[in-house]
Amino acid sequence: MKQIILLSLLLAFSSVQAQSDKITDLKSKLANTHDADEQVFLLCELSKQYWNSSFSTSLKYGNRAIALAHELKNQKALALAYNNVGVAYDIYGNYSEASNYYYKSLRIRETIGDSAGLSATYNNIATVFASQGDHEKSIGLYTKSMEISIALKDTMAVALALSNLGGIYQEQKDLDKALDYTLRGLQLMKSKESAGALISLNNIGFIYSEKGDWEKALNYHHKALNISRRVGSTMDEAYSLSGLAEAYIVAEQPEMALPYALQNVELVQQLNSKNEVKLAAEMLNKLYIKLDDYKNAHRYLTLQNQYEDSVQVTVAKTQLAELEFKYENEKAAQENLLLKAQTSLQQQMIERRNTAQLFTGALLLLVGVLAVVFFLGRRRMHRLNDLLVQKNTDVLEHSTALTLQKEQLAGQAALLREQKEELEKLNSVKDKLFSVIAHDLKSPLTSLQGLLQLIAKGAVPQDKLKPFMASLEASQQNSLWLLDNLLLWSRVQMRGLTVKPEATALNGLVQQNIRLLEPQAEFKEIRFTCDIADTHCLFADKEMANLVLRNLIANAIKFSKKGGSIHIASVLDKSDITITVQDKGIGMSPEKLTSLFSGNSISSKGTADERGSGLGLQLCQYFIERNGGSIWAESEPAQGSTFYFRLPAVSAVEPSDSVTPAPATALELV
Repeated sequence: MKQIILLSLLLAFSSVQAQSDKITDLKSKLANTHDADEQVFLLCELSKQYWNSSFSTSLKYGNRAIALAHELKNQKALALAYNNVGVAYDIYGNYSEASNYYYKSLRIRETIGDSAGLSATYNNIATVFASQGDHEKSIGLYTKSMEISIALKDTMAVALALSNLGGIYQEQKDLDKALDYTLRGLQLMKSKESAGALISLNNIGFIYSEKGDWEKALNYHHKALNISRRVGSTMDEAYSLSGLAEAYIVAEQPEMALPYALQNVELVQQLNSKNEVKLAAEMLNKLYIKLDDYKNAHRYLTLQNQYEDSVQVTVAKTQLAELEFKYENEKAAQENLLLKAQTSLQQQMIERRNTAQLFTGALLLLVGVLAVVFFLGRRRMHRLNDLLVQKNTDVLEHSTALTLQKEQLAGQAALLREQKEELEKLNSVKDKLFSVIAHDLKSPLTSLQGLLQLIAKGAVPQDKLKPFMASLEASQQNSLWLLDNLLLWSRVQMRGLTVKPEATALNGLVQQNIRLLEPQAEFKEIRFTCDIADTHCLFADKEMANLVLRNLIANAIKFSKKGGSIHIASVLDKSDITITVQDKGIGMSPEKLTSLFSGNSISSKGTADERGSGLGLQLCQYFIERNGGSIWAESEPAQGSTFYFRLPAVSAVEPSDSVTPAPATALELV
């Protein structure tokens, strides 16, 4: 099945005539402008226009743009020129050179803070990794490109990244993900008749064919076919016809596939697209074999072989053209050096002749000796000044080159340091996670196993079974929360998270968590009292606030004695709400209270021997601070503890307007 990966800036299409007219217009502007900055951008645009038609011409204009941008010290134009030359090499298939130029562009764009340019370059580097089969790196770079585009609110670039991610997942045969990303990309495209939309429609059709859903595949390929014919995009029309034929092949209807396959081979032959002709001939060969028409099957097998040879010849010719272009460039450089040497020699000969004439004149015209000497001295001084200026210019250029190399080395060293720090951090997270799992998660699961074995053997009398089951439920729920906190903490440490603040009714969240924790509270005969106004509404990430409340209430239950009570209250102070969770449990020592939010996880057993990971309060502190709030606590041994946290508030809402809390869902981590 086909899939098409999109390079940045390749989302528009035009007819051959329109492209030719644009090239003519650009060349005319280049010839008539005296603005050097405008010239460099016109050269970049000309390089882009020749991407798909002439590799050597695209390279010629791109290199001219690089040279002029260097001369003007125009970093933005230089980054664009490097990127355009990289795209030319990418389309040509020289991925090594393409990567080299992409990374040159990337370094400059990082230095000058060109966010839109960074997004495009990350996308293009990702296509190189995708072409080499390195899906993991390409997914990471496409994701980075998409994040920048989202921040810039560049909908088209986000759509491009989503479509390309869909293509990668299609290659990995993760068809559900491929379909999801490609559909999301298509929805973001403003024009449903753009090149990107056409490619996405056909890619969706190919994915449905691979999933075996040929009817949906037909629907998307027909849409693409109608649009491509309306806008005059012959290549997209060919892709649509090929997709329709493939869908009918999946449906095991070769007689329906045949007309589309024949139209496809006719179109790609008109376009002289050798690789597509080879693929179309291969499809027809298979179709005719299924239809027992071996004469036509042999005919298209012969055509397939002819174009397979032709593709190889074309590649060889392109490589030969590139070598010839490089040879011509080197030859021109050598001729320039030779011309400079000849000019310098002629200048030296002229200087010697002038000196001889001056000395002869001095002997004949003694009266004019002083005047001649003065004249020669001034002339020599000017010449020496010119030579000094030239030497200074050469030294400056050499110094600039050394500075650029130094910056490149410094950038590489910084990248290595960052990678080392990231690896050390990930290793530390891994060690911490394994340590907590080994020490804190194993014990409650072992206890749970023992309790289940006692029940299974009938060792628990019927009249004591209900308390045991309550204990079993509490232990199981505690283990689940412990595991949930462990996984969420490790994901936060390794990848960070995205905060999505929204208006959230506080009372609903509190009541939801009380209901959720009711079995643990009943096991310890703990009573809840709440003093939360219906009008109190948070402006924070709902799931983060939910997790904070659940952890603080669970901790209050954990450290409360049997028959104790827990009080939950809130106070509105201008634009903030302060929430209080108070228990009458065992409390904490001043030393433990001081180290509570120091960043070191502290795990303590509860009054019923409950265990934890020590990560709950770390997560609470992290989530509250990310939402612009703060958390603190007060406690006295044997008197209980009070935890306070403050979050932003929104305008008060009526009780009837309060939002019914939804069940907790997983946080979106990036």
